[in-house]
Amino acid sequence: MKAVISLGSNLENRKLNLEIAITNIEQILNNLVVSPFIQTKPVGGPPQGDFLNAVVIGECDLAAELLLTKLLEIEDQMGRVRQIKWGPRIIDLDLIVYGDQIIDSEFLKLPHPLAQSRSFVLSPWLEIDPDGEIPGVGAIKTLLASIQSSS
Repeated sequence: MKAVISLGSNLENRKLNLEIAITNIEQILNNLVVSPFIQTKPVGGPPQGDFLNAVVIGECDLAAELLLTKLLEIEDQMGRVRQIKWGPRIIDLDLIVYGDQIIDSEFLKLPHPLAQSRSFVLSPWLEIDPDGEIPGVGAIKTLLASIQSSS
């Protein structure tokens, strides 16, 4: 099943943090495609440094909940601390889309409920998957164009 994962880091060596996370994700997903890294301003949360963001796409056969658990384990292994909502972080891994699954549980919401409004997700995703779509929402190129025209 096609998995779309967003990565972000704004602490320490951001590029290295993304590279380490990608190396770990390669152990979970097959045929991994990695977007270019982009620098973005933080959205929400306290004042903090800019993020380096990327998106990876790959194939996976795990249940969506197990995939998310493995992503959270990578964050924990890399030293992610969750004290302040939308605060600075060494790594942030979000499962954006998993096939055409729509899940709304306490643990997992698919597609990611904020992805459609976040250019730091849509822009790098578009670079590697121009025909990408968020199930039930729309084409990422249309969503990104809508964000860019309103800002």
